[in-house]
Amino acid sequence: MREDILREVTARLIKDYKFTDRGDFLREGKCPSCKEGKKSLWTPAGHPWILRCGRVDKCGWEGETKKLYPEIFDDWSKRYKATKQNPNAAADAYLIAARGLDIAPLKGAYTQEWYQDPDLNIGSATVRFPMPGGGYWQRLIDQAHRFGDKKATFSYGGGYRGQVWTYPGDTMEFLARADEIWVAEGIFDTSALRQNGIVAVSAMSCNNYPKLFLADLRRIVAELGLGSGPRIIFAYDQGAAGVEYTVSHVATARKDGWIAGAAQVRVDGEGEKRDWNDLHQADRLQPQHIEEYRWAGDVTIAATADEKAFLIYKRFKTASFPLIFNQRQLWASFSLERIESILEGLRETDPTIAALPYQDQWEQAARQAADITELANCTFRTLYFQKDAHIEEGAYFLRVDFPRVSGQPRREMVKATFSGASLSAGAEFKKRLASVAHGAQWTGTTGHLDKLMQRQWASIRLVEAIQFTGYSIDHEAYLLGDLGVCKGKVEKVNEDDYFVFSRKAVKLRTADRLLKINYDKDRLNLDWLQPVYEAWGPKGYVVLTFWVVSLFAEQIRTMQDSLGFLEVTGPPGTGKSTLIAFLWKLMGRVGNYEGFDPTKATNAGISRTLGQVGNLPVVLIEGDRNQETPHSRRFEWDELKTAYNGRAVRTRAIANGGMETFEPPFRGAIAIVQNDPVEASPAMRERIMGLTIDKAGWGEHTREAAEKVARIDRDDVSGFVVHIVRKEAEILKCYQERFAQHRDAMLKQRGIRNNRLALNHAQLAAMFDAMQIVVKGIPKAAADATHDFIREMLSDRQRLVENDHPHVELFWERFDWIASQEGEHTDRPIDHSKNAEVIAVSLPQFEQKCGDLRLSLPPMNELKRLLKSSKTRKYVAQKPVNSRTGKTVNCWVFQRPGTPPNA
Repeated sequence: MREDILREVTARLIKDYKFTDRGDFLREGKCPSCKEGKKSLWTPAGHPWILRCGRVDKCGWEGETKKLYPEIFDDWSKRYKATKQNPNAAADAYLIAARGLDIAPLKGAYTQEWYQDPDLNIGSATVRFPMPGGGYWQRLIDQAHRFGDKKATFSYGGGYRGQVWTYPGDTMEFLARADEIWVAEGIFDTSALRQNGIVAVSAMSCNNYPKLFLADLRRIVAELGLGSGPRIIFAYDQGAAGVEYTVSHVATARKDGWIAGAAQVRVDGEGEKRDWNDLHQADRLQPQHIEEYRWAGDVTIAATADEKAFLIYKRFKTASFPLIFNQRQLWASFSLERIESILEGLRETDPTIAALPYQDQWEQAARQAADITELANCTFRTLYFQKDAHIEEGAYFLRVDFPRVSGQPRREMVKATFSGASLSAGAEFKKRLASVAHGAQWTGTTGHLDKLMQRQWASIRLVEAIQFTGYSIDHEAYLLGDLGVCKGKVEKVNEDDYFVFSRKAVKLRTADRLLKINYDKDRLNLDWLQPVYEAWGPKGYVVLTFWVVSLFAEQIRTMQDSLGFLEVTGPPGTGKSTLIAFLWKLMGRVGNYEGFDPTKATNAGISRTLGQVGNLPVVLIEGDRNQETPHSRRFEWDELKTAYNGRAVRTRAIANGGMETFEPPFRGAIAIVQNDPVEASPAMRERIMGLTIDKAGWGEHTREAAEKVARIDRDDVSGFVVHIVRKEAEILKCYQERFAQHRDAMLKQRGIRNNRLALNHAQLAAMFDAMQIVVKGIPKAAADATHDFIREMLSDRQRLVENDHPHVELFWERFDWIASQEGEHTDRPIDHSKNAEVIAVSLPQFEQKCGDLRLSLPPMNELKRLLKSSKTRKYVAQKPVNSRTGKTVNCWVFQRPGTPPNA
């Protein structure tokens, strides 16, 4: 390992795992897998490629440094600049530190070059190796994940079919005299094997049968008189393709007269994928390991199920066990009685058998003694266990594979979740398997299933499943559909549908993808910035800012315990929907989505919608405010008050037979978009920052700008969300600095007396400043206008919360008008009070009088709730009153304006 990388890795290991430097080893590190947090972790100090837990029997956890700190093993050409003295500086460092190879024997066999992707328009330094048939192969070494699956490329038109790459200095004569030659896939695998004393060549791809190379080798063998020549061992990578071509190429080589075999890391290529280069770095290419890989290769290429079963039985002496042959799940059983019986029969029919050593006799009998039955017409493998810690629910994630049928295309694998119950009973498993993989059938027993699962679960990975898209505060990471971002680093979901962030594996529990993001690290499209301002002015930038605020909702609530709501109102046709739809494009939201109407949703639907995102907006849109809606189904805005502090909005029971409930915290940001302002309590109105979009200043120019914004394609701008959250640390630092300044200034603003309102609007103003770390190019005049408008929003909201609710104002307006029309002596007074200091109103009589006079009123249930917050005439009580009519009437009593508070 390069000294600078070694120092950096060592410092990180000591910091993160609390290692103690013991000279040749780092010891007493805190194991992340041991529940007790045992200080049992160790690694060699000079080459800390692999961290190992010393509690082999109880834990045995291993972690690869490259996977734990991928950011260290990236961007090689930036870390190691090419010079005239060493034009291969980055390539050298990559081979040493990322591949663990000794580059001295490889000198001259590679060069450092540059690759520019014509489609993605991004580039990377490469390690390039010339191919025997002309052209070259190269490995990208600068943030290769940006290129998706294209981490290595061949030159166009280059030929390597039938050929192999040979290790520098390995001549054909040297290869011909070798006892055996391993044919690996990659150059790095070949180099790793070669540096561990194994003669190896690289086929470059598992589908490249080295026909030309073997023909040349046979010629040299014949010229040198070396008999049958070396044994050819096909040692391809793990996985379905590697296994398939291993079997095929071994058969072809044997047909061509070679003594051929195979080597595999695991039987049938199963288990965690590790290639020969990985094993080299883990110091697992020692003789005892090689023997195991040879055995796994023999089992993988066994020609019959009986042969495969025998090889497993011979090694482990297990009486019964599962095995896979031709992608079918089988079960093999052996008995000593049956073997002895077969052996006696062989001795009787073939006298020469008795002359063989007993071990050979026993093996011949055992090969015929297997009793094999089919358990399933497919194979299945548990990939991991996914668990949602919040609701104590877990499931196993399985991959189902099918056998290849001659003359038909291969059926695609199926991945699905299986509950613990469905994997604990043969009948339940049979139902679940048939329901997720068409044509798949289980015919085994529960006992067979138990044994299979016991083997598969011996070293199963735990993946934490979360129910919402967006930011997970527990993992300090954003899960944005198929992309994840953790502390500025972007990751793609792996082939098994989960992310690995540092030492934790996490996935979205739902298969639905709310976001589909087209992200390019080197490209951020901000062409829409000016049209948004031209169409909506400062209001457009304020709404944009709130969308950015939502991306840090959890962090802001952690710092300040709250996050204000945004209300966007205005008459139809003013472009509210156009603006909101575009902002969703910036987030990569799938479909023509604007928001949801809570009046048309069930309580369960509202609860799930509020809980399905974290650090993303939840938009409540205009609905039918039918006054006849039953109270049990009516949505009350005040239900959202707890969301302001990130607390649960709804509670639901957990179906586990106990008394537990599930109260998911609100993780997003509330935006309300409708024609009319929210009608709610003063406490709710204090939580809202409101703006109105109208047609003032609307004209041809603004219409064209809005249409230009509407035509922007989601794929052109959806990477915006990733560019923002990648700068999480910088943005939040700037936000904190600017927030304190804006809040202090707002509290000094004329007429501002409400701390909560100042806090809400300061959050908006601070994020407008902070987001310009990424959203560059906002003119100073536009920025100043936006800040002026936010302060204007604050003043308007201060005036609104100090006045009565519009429904209450209408109530007193109707009351005063009716009272002014009454005569001095009436038998049905609107005010029943005899006391000049209070007002007593019978609401049923009031409602009846308004109806008689055809005066409209808000819903009475709304009025009853809002009248208690009346400011101009303070609510006192609901009680029977001795009326002016001489009767006792049940009234709502209010303090008359101008009277002492306790009158």
